[in-house]
Amino acid sequence: MAVGQGRRRRENVGGGRARSRLFFFPIVLVLLLAAACGEDSGDESERMMAEATTAAASLSDEAMPTTTLAMVLTKEASAEMKEASAVGESALESSAAAGLPATTPADLGRDVIYTGTISVRAPDVEAAAREAVRIVQGLGGFVFGQQVSSSPEPQSHLTFKVMPADFMPVLDSLSGVGELVDKRITADDVTERIVDFRSRIATAEASVLRLRDLLQEAPDLENVALIERELVQRETDLETLRGRLRTLTDLVSLATIEMAILQLQEPVPETGIDVDAWVSDTEEDPCLGSDVLEASPDDDAYFCVQVENTGEVALTDVKVSSEALRLRSQEAGTDQRSFQLVAGSFDRIEPGELLSAVLHVAISDGRIAGRVATRGGVEVGFEVSGTPVPDDGVPLDTVTNYAITFVVVDEEEGPPSFFDSLGSGYRGMVRALGYVVATIGLLLPFIPVLVVIGALYWWIRRWIRGRRSDRSIPARLSSNRSQDPPDNPND
Repeated sequence: MAVGQGRRRRENVGGGRARSRLFFFPIVLVLLLAAACGEDSGDESERMMAEATTAAASLSDEAMPTTTLAMVLTKEASAEMKEASAVGESALESSAAAGLPATTPADLGRDVIYTGTISVRAPDVEAAAREAVRIVQGLGGFVFGQQVSSSPEPQSHLTFKVMPADFMPVLDSLSGVGELVDKRITADDVTERIVDFRSRIATAEASVLRLRDLLQEAPDLENVALIERELVQRETDLETLRGRLRTLTDLVSLATIEMAILQLQEPVPETGIDVDAWVSDTEEDPCLGSDVLEASPDDDAYFCVQVENTGEVALTDVKVSSEALRLRSQEAGTDQRSFQLVAGSFDRIEPGELLSAVLHVAISDGRIAGRVATRGGVEVGFEVSGTPVPDDGVPLDTVTNYAITFVVVDEEEGPPSFFDSLGSGYRGMVRALGYVVATIGLLLPFIPVLVVIGALYWWIRRWIRGRRSDRSIPARLSSNRSQDPPDNPND
């Protein structure tokens, strides 16, 4: 019995020691991970180290081999973190002593990312793009990307990479490729980020090396698996940090310029035309007439049309038309018998010049150009059109304008003519028919009422007549009886 109890006691002691190792090992591992982080301060690491040492001291002698590995990792990580912090503090001095050009902020120990955007307009987008590439390559830069588009208008977008020392000279040279529209410069100081990445990379590298050494010294499979998992995670984090640092250093070492070359639109010259019209009954300077003419049935009308070129280019092929006068535009510029020129020419009107022309129209029997002007008058409008032609000879869109005059002809006093009488009779008949139709329309809603009243009146008359006939029949019978002779008894 004593031997069995001793054996069970030793088994219980061994199991307790194993459970003790399993209980304290995760705690020590957590402290290890916290102490190995590159961003923790030295005081915090020392505090964790003390906690780990205290926890290890509380273990039994058989648990010490497992915890010794964690303590070694904690000490090494703390020392390596302090060393990396010292490296980070000296990063500014090392970059200042690197011998960079004086035009960059490297002599001040700063790492700056330069980015510039510039937009220009050029008559020939393709030629301007070639010139921009030549300028950048001549200053040691290169084309990093290009995009060309032709719709809705030609344009080219280029990306250049240049040395920071050539950043401003390249921008100034690119501004002369075309008409400058916009230019922007941005600078991003990433010195602190680079120092931070270098410190974290140094810490991660030291931790990876230490984990590799501990992997070779691992006493059992449990520690091997644990260290391998931690080593894979540390190596992944290290490569990520290296990639981020490499990206930042590339952006610092080469400045970026985004350039947009747009199509330069030539300014379209202003065009315009101003038209005035007057009418007079005399040919002596009809341009001093008025807008309204009161004339006799057999008088003359003189129309003055004045055209002013209010644009910036010359007007050619000037034409005048009038629907009221049945005047087509083809006749205005070619038939000199239609208009009599006073000033200017129908062929060409320079900017600011005037064209004045007079048109004579005879009024016959109260009609002008076949239109009756005696009843309220007639509106006579003139439409003027011209083709602007700039110095390059390419015609622009036609410009038009118009002006209006009125002609009123007084009616003659005297006997009306046959046609006037026929027209008056026709108008009287139409007016009488209009009155009849209006009367019918007015009475139409009352026709059912009139029919009912008529039917009622007819029934009453018939009823009265029937009553009278009923009364007259007995009277006639009695009168007939009185007039008949009495019967003869002998008969």
